[in-house]
Formats: sequence, structure tokens, C-alpha cells
Amino acid sequence: MGGRGTYAAGKSVDYVYETDTHFPFARDGKLHGVKILKGMDGSGKHGLPESSHTSAAYIKLNPDGTFHEMRIYDKNHCLRVEIAYHNEPCLGKGKILHYHIYDERFSKNTTGEFSRSRAIRITRKMSIYKKYQKYFRGVTL
Repeated sequence: MGGRGTYAAGKSVDYVYETDTHFPFARDGKLHGVKILKGMDGSGKHGLPESSHTSAAYIKLNPDGTFHEMRIYDKNHCLRVEIAYHNEPCLGKGKILHYHIYDERFSKNTTGEFSRSRAIRITRKMSIYKKYQKYFRGVTL
């Protein structure tokens, strides 16, 4: 999990993400006000940042514009919740909408212990689904 313990821990690091503006429905690089990010060419980054520089949340979309992942950060820039739509073998076969909860040590420690919940399947009845459903482009439950 390279990159842990950077911005949220107060360390100045190069930012290797850029706003993704290639989607026709989000030419400003935002989906319902949340920045859509992608790793800069040559950065080797394919996911979302381990800590936030400026936003309370970031989104990653698949090349076809469907939802892949969203990360939600606290006021200290620490990753707290990750929502994803991809294969999660412990929950079943195929793409599954699910989330993980992180403790703040994940964003603040370069190495060492941190806590992340097991993957939890999201259903339509859950408050997390109701709160974030507008971001779940192309997700089927």
C-alpha cells in the first residue's frame, strides 16, 4: 500500500493524480460535485489516493464511465470509507458493490498496523446506498 503516511501525516509529497475530464457527462471533472481522478501518465497509480489533499471524497470511473470506486476522507484528510464495485471473492462471484471502513492510521502511517473492515456488501436498503447511490453509474445489485 505505497503512499500511506503522506499528506494526512503532514508530509509534503508530489501529487500524482489529475482530474479526469474526458467523460461527456462530466467535462468539468466532477460527478455530482465530487472530483473524478486518475493517475497521471507514468505515475503507476491506478487507484485513488490514500489521503485527501483538498476534497472530502474522490471518485474513480471505469473507461466507459461506469462507477469503479469512491473514497471518503475525514476533516484530517484521512481515508475513512472506500466504496467499490469490482470482484470481491469473499462476497461472491462477479462485480459486487461493497465498502470498507478504515481507521485513520492507514493514512498516517508509512508502515505498521492499521485497521480496515472486511468487505461489506451494499444493498438498496442500507443508508450508505441511499446516501451515495447517485454516484453508482452502471452498478447493478
